[in-house]
Amino acid sequence: MLTIEIACALILALHVAVGLKVTTDRAAFLRRFLLVAGASWIGEDTCIRAYGFYAYDAGWGLFLDRMPLMIAAIWPAVILSSWEVAKHLVPSTHRRLATRPLLVGALVFADAWLIEPIAVQTGLWRWFEPGLFNVPIIGVAGWAYFAMLAVAVLEWVERAQEPAVYEAAILLVAPLGAHVLLVATWWALFRWITVPIPSWPAVALGFAVSLGLAGWAAMAGARKRMPPAAIFSRMPPAIFFFVLLAVFGRAVPALVVWAVAFAPPWLALTPWNALRRKESSRTQTGRNLRQ
Repeated sequence: MLTIEIACALILALHVAVGLKVTTDRAAFLRRFLLVAGASWIGEDTCIRAYGFYAYDAGWGLFLDRMPLMIAAIWPAVILSSWEVAKHLVPSTHRRLATRPLLVGALVFADAWLIEPIAVQTGLWRWFEPGLFNVPIIGVAGWAYFAMLAVAVLEWVERAQEPAVYEAAILLVAPLGAHVLLVATWWALFRWITVPIPSWPAVALGFAVSLGLAGWAAMAGARKRMPPAAIFSRMPPAIFFFVLLAVFGRAVPALVVWAVAFAPPWLALTPWNALRRKESSRTQTGRNLRQ
């Protein structure tokens, strides 16, 4: 577990370093990072205490009540990087204010479906309710609810040009709203479908959705609006989980194929031409310097 925590810390440090380098407002970046981290601890710790659906392995190094502090620190990297992607997919002139938060919720929902099964297979935490690869659907939905509400607050502050102090509303809105949505959707839907889910049919469905999204991204030219930093900031954590999959999950073929299904949409969003132009520019600069 110590090796995994060190790897998480290094990836998190890289994310923060790159974020501070590319942002135009370092104070805002750090403020939002800390607020989302604090809200994530409030939300997750209260969920663990209230519902008892899951628990973290005792091998994590530093806990604050029921939740490892490392997990609280990772949440902002997942949510804020998704928000960055959503900003480039949905123009700031879009009149539907809910579009970006909903998109962030969908992106984090997808992230969670990659992360959760691999983490459970690795033994980082465990769920006490059945589902796909031992992960109940409501557990993944909880990630999406929280992310959607956190970004809704940030979007409101940005669009309404409210004072930055109003962003602190995340500490109340995101955890409380996530609880309300979890309870409502549990009684309305999830309690009826929290059952063991066959893996291979889910893998087939996942691949169909993935290829459909990749096709949409390609036809819409979405990669043209995507700066390389927005995509590549998400690559280190993805590589980390694929390494965990290779070490702990290779004996579960369906899980391996399930994880591979998440790649096509991101490959379709990656601005390969921009990367080639940047590399060509560096090569030409090097030649000029040598001359």
